Amino acid sequence: MNPYLDALASARAQNATLRHAILIVAAMGALGMYYAHSMPKNLDLHLAPNVKAGDSVHVESGNAPVPDTNVYGFAYYIWQQVNRWQADGAKDYGSQIFALQAFVTPACRAQLEADMQSRYNSGELRSRTRQMTEIPGFGYSSARVVADGPDAWTVLLDMQLMESFRGQPVKDAFIRYPLRIVRYDVDREKNPWRMAIDCYGANRPARLEMSEVQAVRSGQAAPRLPTTLTPAALPRTADQRVDPNSPQATPLQAQGAVGSAPASTSSSAPSNSSSSSSSASQ
Repeated sequence: MNPYLDALASARAQNATLRHAILIVAAMGALGMYYAHSMPKNLDLHLAPNVKAGDSVHVESGNAPVPDTNVYGFAYYIWQQVNRWQADGAKDYGSQIFALQAFVTPACRAQLEADMQSRYNSGELRSRTRQMTEIPGFGYSSARVVADGPDAWTVLLDMQLMESFRGQPVKDAFIRYPLRIVRYDVDREKNPWRMAIDCYGANRPARLEMSEVQAVRSGQAAPRLPTTLTPAALPRTADQRVDPNSPQATPLQAQGAVGSAPASTSSSAPSNSSSSSSSASQ
């Protein structure tokens, strides 16, 4: 065979091989770019305060599970700020609700505003100050954060609520708040937590007995937590019928004396001018 023809055929075969290789590389590059484009652009990552070497965080669709410590810390911080009236409740209550509106759901904001209006009409805000703090010995524990699916939790906050009127103490109560916390990825610039308080869900605040508080403070007993929490009812459409046999939401059920006196079924608890009142106030 003519050596020139043989060399030409060999070059053509080599060019064909290179073309196939280029097509394969181009296809792999296009596939890689497609998968890279479909990957989440932002990762919602929540790290617990006690991250240890070897711990791993699983991220699905850009969302990582929220540790219970983070949920409790968020609920405590925001709820304490909502209930902080530094100088005058008639002005501070509304200012706090407005300043923290990105951290509460619209339904909860409506409840807070209704509670504010009710207190204002009853004369419970003017010249009043309010502060709320965690009761010593009633701090965080894993049992205080009850998961209601991957995107909702019920947090049990045991708080000491103190109010004063023109410098004179008028309220000093120990109250358990069953706050419902939900994922709330609405405005990341204003709410980097991407969670919100949905008020109480299907539960209600309850007053803690002084005897238990004193026993826990003295180290004689541990805080008793509820055995049953009713999850919040899911919203239904206008044309969806109500099943009369479906279970109804009930207040917080607790062991012994803790939570045995549930608060009023409305979001705004009645006024209390002394620390001996039996109803739990918000």
